[in-house]
Amino acid sequence: MIELLTVNHFDKVLDLFDITSKEIKIISPFLSQSMADKLCQIVKDKGLTCTFITRFYLEDFIAKANSLDALEQMIDNGILVYAVRKLHTKLYLFDNKCGIMGSANFTNGGFKSNVELSILIEEENALLSELHSYFDEIMDVVKGSPEGLITKSVIETSREQYKKLYTSKKHAGSGTVTSLKIYGASLNKKDNLDDTDTLLEELKFCRAEKKDCVSECFESVSKSEQKTYPYTIWLKFDGEGNDRLNANEGFPMTDVIINGKTCYLSNYPFKVGSIKDDDVIYMAALTTDTHGKNQPVIVGRGKLEGFKEENSVTDDMLTKYEWMSRYPWYCIISESEVLDTTVKNGIPMDEIWDALGSDTYISSFGRNEDIAAVGRKHYQKAHIRLSGNAKDLIDKKFDALKKKYGVIIYKSQK
Repeated sequence: MIELLTVNHFDKVLDLFDITSKEIKIISPFLSQSMADKLCQIVKDKGLTCTFITRFYLEDFIAKANSLDALEQMIDNGILVYAVRKLHTKLYLFDNKCGIMGSANFTNGGFKSNVELSILIEEENALLSELHSYFDEIMDVVKGSPEGLITKSVIETSREQYKKLYTSKKHAGSGTVTSLKIYGASLNKKDNLDDTDTLLEELKFCRAEKKDCVSECFESVSKSEQKTYPYTIWLKFDGEGNDRLNANEGFPMTDVIINGKTCYLSNYPFKVGSIKDDDVIYMAALTTDTHGKNQPVIVGRGKLEGFKEENSVTDDMLTKYEWMSRYPWYCIISESEVLDTTVKNGIPMDEIWDALGSDTYISSFGRNEDIAAVGRKHYQKAHIRLSGNAKDLIDKKFDALKKKYGVIIYKSQK
C-alpha cells in the first residue's frame, strides 16, 4: 500500500514508532531537539536499534537548522549517528514493514508546519527492499570514511568552533569561510570540498535550502497560544466507517475480566507504546449526529493506564468481542465517565473544528488549515493527539452535557 502524506507527517511517524519492534533507520539533513526527544524515548522504551544519517555543517548549527545538543542526546541514548556531505535525502525506515520518503526533514517544521509532500510505503516488499539497499549502500561508504561517524569528541570540537564564531558573529560570507567546519563522508570522491570555491558553493546551497520560499509563502502562524498539559490528550475513535455505532443507543464500553477483575478497555490495531500512565482519553463514537450527519461524536472522557507489551487480547476476549481480531492491542481505562444518553447527543466534532480549526490537533496546531482538511485528519485512525486548547473546549461542552444528561461512571478494578 502506498499513501500520500501532506499534513499528517507527525501523527503517522508517531504511529509507526508504536508498531516498530526492532529497528529504525533515518536519513535527514536537519534535526530538531523535540523530534530527537521523541526518537530517543521510543528507542529507550522499546530497546530498538537506530541509525541516523544527517548533515554536519557548522553553518547549519549557527542557523539553528540542526542541533548539536540533539545529536549528542541521540549518541547518549545509543543511536548511531553518521554524517554525509551534500546530503539532501529524507528517508525513514521502520523494521522491514514500512517506509516514508519525501521532502520532510526530522524537524518540527518538516513534520508539523512546513508544506511537505511524502509517500508512506507499507507491505510493498520489493520497494522497501530497494530503500533498505539504498540506505545500506550509503552506510558501506560512510563506515569506510574517517569523517563518517559523529562522536561526542566531534560534537565538542564543533561546539567550541560554534561558540567562537557565534560570539564574534563571523558567519559564512564574512570572509572567514575557512573557519566554517564541514564534516562528513563524501559519497562522491569529487565532492571532498577541499577548495574554497567548492566550499562556498556548498554553503550557498545550504543557506538557500533553509530559506525555502514555497514553505515560507504557505506556512501560516497561529495567533493562538498553545495550551499544554503534563500528559498526552488522546481522541479515541470507536466504530468503523462501514460499521458506525447506533446513534440511538448509549455508548458501549468494552468490559473484560483480567486476572479475575473487571477492566474497561480502549483497543487499537497496533501496539501503542506512546500511551503512558495518566494520559487523558476522550471517547468519540463514529456515528450520526442529531442532524443526520456522519461524524465523530464525543461521548465520554477518562484516564488511561500506560500500554504494556503484554496488553494483547486473549481468546476469551475474542469470544466476547469478535471485532477485537482487528484491534488486538489494548490499554486499560482506569476511570471514565460516559454521558447517560444516546451517542447522537454528545459533542459533534464539527463544533470543535469550527471553533479551533487546525488548532484542534497537536500535529496541525498553528497551520490555519481549512475546516475540510481538519475534518479529514481522523480518517483511517484509531486515535489522534488533541491540543490542550481542544481539551479545554471539550471539557466545557462536556460539563454542560453532564448537567443535562448525567453520566455513568466506569472504574477498572485494581
